[in-house]
Amino acid sequence: MKIIILAGGNGKRLWPLSSDIMPKQYMKVVKNDKGESCSMVQKTWSILAQKYGESNLYVVGGESQALVLAEQLGPTAQLILEPSRRDTFPAIALASVYLSDIGTSADETVVVIPVDAHADGDYYDLLGRLDESIQRGEANLGLVGIRPSEVSEKYGYILSDPVPGCAARRVNRFVEKPELAAAAALIEKDALWNGGIFAFRLAYILGVLTGMNRPLQYAKLKSRYDTMPRISFDYMVTETEKNMICVRYEGEWTDLGTWKDIVRVLGENDTRNFIKDDRSAGTFVINQLNVPIVVAGISNAVVVASPEGILICDRSVSHQIKPLIEQIRIKDAVDW
Repeated sequence: MKIIILAGGNGKRLWPLSSDIMPKQYMKVVKNDKGESCSMVQKTWSILAQKYGESNLYVVGGESQALVLAEQLGPTAQLILEPSRRDTFPAIALASVYLSDIGTSADETVVVIPVDAHADGDYYDLLGRLDESIQRGEANLGLVGIRPSEVSEKYGYILSDPVPGCAARRVNRFVEKPELAAAAALIEKDALWNGGIFAFRLAYILGVLTGMNRPLQYAKLKSRYDTMPRISFDYMVTETEKNMICVRYEGEWTDLGTWKDIVRVLGENDTRNFIKDDRSAGTFVINQLNVPIVVAGISNAVVVASPEGILICDRSVSHQIKPLIEQIRIKDAVDW
């Protein structure tokens, strides 16, 4: 089994700390098993290296992230660098062609995992179970289905049925990021969140690329990378695949994709360079500026200040700030 760790996103929902220069996955906002501050990529890579061996791990990131990846993971980490950011399908395609080029068997299981999951150790054990299912020929594509902890429009939802004599479940429907009412209805039907993990034989993704008339040589695909469609693996592959299974995960999980998720992991913040009153319960403040912040009468909010900008938002809508961040870039282009 070969494992591809996707680490090339820019984390716009964690603006203003996460930026193109220092995306969220390289910010040291989580703890390792020793209680030390580390980045998401360091934590994920360390867990998987211990379970499955460093030689089986490949980290996909942007060429602009090569130095920080080498600094955080060390010189022996195997890196696959995208020449530009094109979403998860092109990233997985590029990594798969790379594996083929270096001699990986077409029958080998490839498991793709996002870098930003925060979960129990059992979550990572499921990769081995997916490998077993794929090698037994139970499906073309394997997923991890996560028991929802709340109604959310942030995730894709998996509807599945148990298979007699099989630990995995048969996927019969996949819904990508439904609205809240639809998400609630899916959860009533025992739908699971899609955790963003994909397992397949290497031959499977090579076949997809062949059907798209794309080169199967790493150097050629990389040279034409800007012509690849800018589309997620979910939309390109998962929604159209009919032969899928999933394994169910019941433990704690979040994808650390929003400030609400980060605050839940960090817990109480310290009191450096800000003051808040008793009416501001549940408000989390991070201040990287050299001026103080005072918060009065604002509860359950996130206040983040850095040289990139200042964010003030309710925790419950922190997953919806990405379009607003895009507006900043538009205004930058035409000048404020």
